[in-house]
Amino acid sequence: MLNPYKIAILGYGNLGFHLVNHLSEVGHTITQVFTRDKSKTQSLKHKINFINDFNLLNGEADIYFIPVKDDALIEVASQLLLKGKIVAHCSASVEMNVLKNCTENYGVFYPLQTFSKEVKVDFKNIPILIEGVNKATVSALKKTASSLSNEVLEVNHHQRLAVHVAAVFANNFSNHLFSVAEEILKRENISYKILLPLIEETVRKVKEQEPSKSQTGPAKRADDKTIQKHLKYLSDKIELKKLYSDMTEQIKLKK
Repeated sequence: MLNPYKIAILGYGNLGFHLVNHLSEVGHTITQVFTRDKSKTQSLKHKINFINDFNLLNGEADIYFIPVKDDALIEVASQLLLKGKIVAHCSASVEMNVLKNCTENYGVFYPLQTFSKEVKVDFKNIPILIEGVNKATVSALKKTASSLSNEVLEVNHHQRLAVHVAAVFANNFSNHLFSVAEEILKRENISYKILLPLIEETVRKVKEQEPSKSQTGPAKRADDKTIQKHLKYLSDKIELKKLYSDMTEQIKLKK
């Protein structure tokens, strides 16, 4: 890779873990990684300089990424003074100016994906959303993102927040609905895996056309007899019955 960066990762949760590995693999140098728990750092492919105190930052990096929970960002930012360096957090919902006292070059580097340390990811297929306070910051973040992903988008805070809200509906809420389905089937001693072909076909369809054009089911068909049978089945589960009713009404409104 041309002109690789020296990068420090200030946070070693699920995203931090993947950034360390993938940035190293594409040619960047990871100068330091901040973590409070060194017990989880033994399985790395690369030799990394771990620190557990921000006073130990050596200032060698060009870019400092902060992949930490949203409610920890202000605390971390308050401990950083990195004038002249590029500092970017990795949050979808936090504005970039939370970093304005760290450096004059601050921004956001947000990979749109759910991450777990135990699950491999292909960064080439992960959209990365960036924002920067100035052209130099945007340029550096774009180059870094492009070294990982085939899809890099420059967006503002409002757009990034919209993407995150949409992602919660598409990922977090849909997974919750999968768990609801699992609960219903468990009552009848049936494995949730019976639904996997249906789930896979649903995902295949939305890859080919807009989800709004793929909707099926009793609500879409206005099949009230079937809907009432379903509601009767759920009569002893008040919360699930309400959820079913609310979702049904939402689908009907889309007609």
